Parts: sequence; structure tokens; C-alpha cells
Amino acid sequence: MRVSSNTQYILGTYNLQNKHSQLTRLNEQLSTLKRINRASDDPVAAASIADISQSEAMNAQQVKNAKAASSQLNISDSILRSASTAIINLKTLAVQAGNSSLSDENRKSVQSEMREKVKELVALANTTDGSGNYLFGGTDKSKPPFVLSFQNTAPQIQIDYQGNDQRQYMAISSSREIAVTEPGSLIFGKTSAPPASAGNELWQALSSFDELLTTGPADPNFATNVGSVLTGLDTSLSRMLSSQASIGGRLQEADSLVDMGEALSIQYASRISDLEDLDLARAVSDFEMAKTALEVTQKTYSQVNQLSLFNFI
Repeated sequence: MRVSSNTQYILGTYNLQNKHSQLTRLNEQLSTLKRINRASDDPVAAASIADISQSEAMNAQQVKNAKAASSQLNISDSILRSASTAIINLKTLAVQAGNSSLSDENRKSVQSEMREKVKELVALANTTDGSGNYLFGGTDKSKPPFVLSFQNTAPQIQIDYQGNDQRQYMAISSSREIAVTEPGSLIFGKTSAPPASAGNELWQALSSFDELLTTGPADPNFATNVGSVLTGLDTSLSRMLSSQASIGGRLQEADSLVDMGEALSIQYASRISDLEDLDLARAVSDFEMAKTALEVTQKTYSQVNQLSLFNFI
């Protein structure tokens, strides 16, 4: 077999480039501590990592949405618990006002306290989230859901709803949207104005209560009307507790999805780690072998290049 000088140069150069390329790749892996730094390192594993990373990103967004939904629902739940307590306190005041032996001064004191509770309830119904959006205005976030005013003539308390009856939804998974708000009209009611109507028992009962405290036992139906006020407050409290239960169920679902998503995120990270993480001990060993091989190749190349047939003439 005839081997020309040109062939020797080509083979030597190829070997040098190959060894150098191998050493460079191993050095990169040791620097990044990753076995795969580009698709060409392992096309099959790189494709799997891309798919898993996409699923991981989607899962991370869903966990973020579920946490936001949980936070929103937690705020609503807290507000409704405070509102329920306020209604219970108003029931106590109504029972107290039903005592016909109360003096006019005491009755005015009860009325003053009752009006403060009404202001508290309206303020709770007009609560905003961390972004300044009203929780109980439906999908209308631009203005307070409830407007409270005190008139000079009966009925002196006037409360009206100016939101809408729609819920705000948030996607917490690829196939699930969850309502993160309840319209205030379904929880508190729409108006305090007569005539009596289902769903408006809270505001209408409070307006009637205020009128009773103004007229006092002079009203021949005073005791009966106090009983009606208590019935209205009981009905509104039951509706509020029902809304709390609904919100609590959605809150539990959102929290469960957060836990599930975080567990899945760990699995995704573990799978990506299995595919791309570097076996450090093996990589160091391969690097030393490649370094030695490159040094030997360089030395051999240098010696082979010095060979020439002219040396034997």
C-alpha cells in the first residue's frame, strides 16, 4: 500500500481536529455540568427535554393562576366571614331594640350603632383586591358596587347596587376555569327600596330597622315589624353562609391544584435532570483521557511530519 505525504498530513490534521473537538466538548460539559448543551449532543434526549420543558412551563403558569385564584377566594371568604359577624351583631341590636321599655335616648344610641354597622357592611361589600379591583361588583371593576346614602325623609337609609350579575373566571388548568368572585347582588342584594323582594332581604331589613328605631313603639306594629327585620336578617345570613360554602369549595379545589402542580413540577425537574445532568466522575475521567490522547496525537503528528523519503536517498 502506498501512503503519500499528503495523506499523512490529512489524516494527522483530522485526528488532531477530532481530539481537540472532543476535548472542547468535554470541557464545555464540565463547565455547565450538563451532558446536553445543544441538540447535536443527543438529539433524542434533547427532543424529550424540549417537550418536558414545554409541559413544565405550562404547569408553572397553571400553578401561578391557581395561587392567584386561591388568594382572591381567600380575600372573599375573609370578607364574607366579617360580614356574617356584622349581621349577627345587627340581629343582637334588633333583639335589643324590640324591648319596648327602652328609652328614646337608648333607642337613638342603638340606631347610631346600627347605622355604623350598616356602613361597615357596605364597606365590606365594596372591598377591593390587591390590584384595586372591586370584588363584589361582578365584572364591573371600575366603580364601587354599592352606594349608601342617608335621606332626610323615610326611608332614610338608601342602598343600591351598581355592578352586574356576572362572575369573574380564571383558568387554573388546561380544562378548568374557576369563578374567583361572587356578584354582590347575589350575596347582599340589589336595593333597600320597597317593595319587599327575594334577594334584597338584607338591605331592606336594615332600612326597615332604621325606620322602626326612628318611630319607636309608637308604631302599633312595632313588635311584628321587629320580627320581620329579624327574619330578613336570618334569610340574608343564610344566603351569605351559602356563598361562603361555595367559595370555600372553590378555594379547596384551587389549593389542591396548587399542591398537585407543585408536585408535578418536581417530577418534571427530576426527569429533565436525569436526561441532561452530567455524570461528573465519568466526565472528568473522559476529559483526562481525551487530553492525554490529544497530547499523544500532537506528538505523533509532529514526528510523522518529519518523515520523508528523501531521508533515505
